[in-house]
Amino acid sequence: MVPNPLGSAFAGAVPRPAAPACPQNWYLVARSAELKPGAILARALGNIEIVLYRGNESSRAVAFAAHCAHAGCHLRHGKVVGDGLRCALHHRTIRDDGRFIAKDGSVVSGTSQFCLPVIERFDCVFVFAGKVAAFDLPMPEICALGPFATRSLPPKALPLSWSTLVSNGMDIDHLQAVHGRALREPPTFVQLDRNSVRLSCCARVTGNNVSDRVMKWIAKDEIRLSLTCVGGSMLLVESLLGRHRSFVMLSMCPAGQAESTVRAVAGITGAPNRATVKIAVRLAAWLFGAFLKNDIGILQQMNWHAPEVEVTLGDTLTRRLGDYFRGLPEFDLASAQPAPNVPTLAMALGPRPASRVVRSGRGA
Repeated sequence: MVPNPLGSAFAGAVPRPAAPACPQNWYLVARSAELKPGAILARALGNIEIVLYRGNESSRAVAFAAHCAHAGCHLRHGKVVGDGLRCALHHRTIRDDGRFIAKDGSVVSGTSQFCLPVIERFDCVFVFAGKVAAFDLPMPEICALGPFATRSLPPKALPLSWSTLVSNGMDIDHLQAVHGRALREPPTFVQLDRNSVRLSCCARVTGNNVSDRVMKWIAKDEIRLSLTCVGGSMLLVESLLGRHRSFVMLSMCPAGQAESTVRAVAGITGAPNRATVKIAVRLAAWLFGAFLKNDIGILQQMNWHAPEVEVTLGDTLTRRLGDYFRGLPEFDLASAQPAPNVPTLAMALGPRPASRVVRSGRGA
């Protein structure tokens, strides 16, 4: 075990709620190739559903709350018309900015569809869980060093919370005990800003399975790792293995109570059209998949919380991570969107008994 030189500032504290169910964050929700022009996809962000579609004219990806603001029809049954989405229930078209359009082409006032920020990068579609993106999608360091190639990993649905998965990825004691790594120097843990924390370490491979031997051959017995937790539910792993730089960006998308869908994209330096680089990025994706495979069984039924007593440096770092998790803002669709300014039928049709006043959009 690595000794704990940081003291026991949190020792003896009673465990608190670990994290919000769905933090306001960027989520990798699809590969760009999955979202053809005119296609509609449904995805879960915690207990909230969204739909994605790609406009026929601009080819821009758009994300809406899944249920139509007019009458609640699920928009996965709709149809992409131009760059808008036509609801299947009343054939009202929702523009890509969320405004409803009347049959004469005019904008309908009073009702709008909740829109979420979207960005496409690394041949993937990312959606921010919130009305406005509070921070930028992180960029791995290799993106500034020249050309690079990326490859998406197959999505994996797991009966685990995002906080369990991220804490496991940043657990240096677990890294040594299970994954056959030995630290060559003490790790560092810093909070970069209000949205992200970073764990950096240098290790050597002590394991002896196939992926370990491949890693040892590539790394020449020294792996430098930077693990940046962004917005809580995203983990950017950047590694230097010998002279080879790579990254894996993992997005833990909450999918209900204590469930997550893990989507990831791996990248490596080099011209993406070169055969050797294509092979290398496939190898990077395979190595990371093999690394994660060891944890699937171990983490089943885990109810993660930060250690109550700090015995090792790993305990201290995990407690710091837990404090960071607890400070993250929750994605709550109801509070994120403004209350609609909707006229009533009473206003349109004249006075009527108060008990029979019905609120409704004028054509939205």
